[in-house]
Amino acid sequence: MTPVALLVAFCAVMSAVALGRVLRAASRDPVDVGAAQVVVGITLGTVLWVGSVESWLTGVTRIVVGILALAAICLGVTTIVRYWDDPGRERPRCDQDEPSR
Repeated sequence: MTPVALLVAFCAVMSAVALGRVLRAASRDPVDVGAAQVVVGITLGTVLWVGSVESWLTGVTRIVVGILALAAICLGVTTIVRYWDDPGRERPRCDQDEPSR
């Protein structure tokens, strides 16, 4: 396994964590959703990279994965920028996700 494949595995785990946190949250913060989109886009970018290095992907598949990666990153960055200073956005407190004791 090449070091690039290890990077894909790491990014896939980080994507699963980011998506899990967003899906599990009681109130979804748009900035967190945008960050999860960026992480998924980076994961798709690493998939494209390892697919190109190892010749696992066909030409059409490379184009599709590349477009999906760019779209996810651009959409995520746009979401983060749009909602970063939104006065109507509720900012979660650190203890908000924890169950009450």
